Amino acid sequence: MKELTTMDKLSSKTNNDKYMLYFSIPIVILIVICSSIGIWYQGLYSKETVGWLSQVTGQDISNLIFVSPILITCAFYASKGNKTAKIIWIGTMITNIYSYVIYSFALHFNFLFHVYCSILSLSIFSVLNFFIKNINVNFKNWFTEKTPTKPIGIFLFIIGLMFSFLWLSDSLPAVLTNTVPESITNDNLLINPVQALDFSFYLPLMFISSVMLIKKKVLGYLMAPMMMVFAIITNVNIICLLVVTMQKTLSNNSPVIIVFCIFTMVSVVFLGSFLKNISKNS
Repeated sequence: MKELTTMDKLSSKTNNDKYMLYFSIPIVILIVICSSIGIWYQGLYSKETVGWLSQVTGQDISNLIFVSPILITCAFYASKGNKTAKIIWIGTMITNIYSYVIYSFALHFNFLFHVYCSILSLSIFSVLNFFIKNINVNFKNWFTEKTPTKPIGIFLFIIGLMFSFLWLSDSLPAVLTNTVPESITNDNLLINPVQALDFSFYLPLMFISSVMLIKKKVLGYLMAPMMMVFAIITNVNIICLLVVTMQKTLSNNSPVIIVFCIFTMVSVVFLGSFLKNISKNS
């Protein structure tokens, strides 16, 4: 009787996770459609500058060959209750929100505008739904006591510092001299949407996740690996846009690409060392 009750609970929990698949299927379909058009239809980004064109094309490539397969694969296993897949899924979906805020607000209007908004909307509500359904979950119990919380937390904090200094080196001198950074004027932008998103939301979230994990707070065990996934996918996006920039401007970005490849591999190792400590008994 007790065994049947346990099986019923597991079945109910798995059914409750099906929403991850239901959200992901339409999102992936829409991403594949708009990314494919962005890569192969030259007229879509005809109003963008070369620099911004390289960035969104690189993002399209990353979305098509990297983000979409990860999202649908993780959604499938997460819907069956796999904890590793859930963490990678939520990290990927958070990154999706980041990307499609930029598509929706920073590109010149084109015929895919409503598709961008649909992907953004579905991604936001899927993340909200995840946290609502897991509001009472003790994520700390997902992991063993051997989980390397301090090294992962410190590494995440370093990532946050690196990107903070990178963006401040571009924006702060312009603020102090009452000018506009070249990164904005060269691409005919009102502001740099990447910097705006990072300063206002993603970098604070990285620092908060880092501190929470170091202090072994419950949410830190979810948010820290979630932001590690975000960092890895963001690095891949940057690598793709640098490659596209090399092709379109004949610039030599090889040294920077190598640095980001190494950085990505190190991040994967840290994330792997964290996720391998997920308890099978929890």
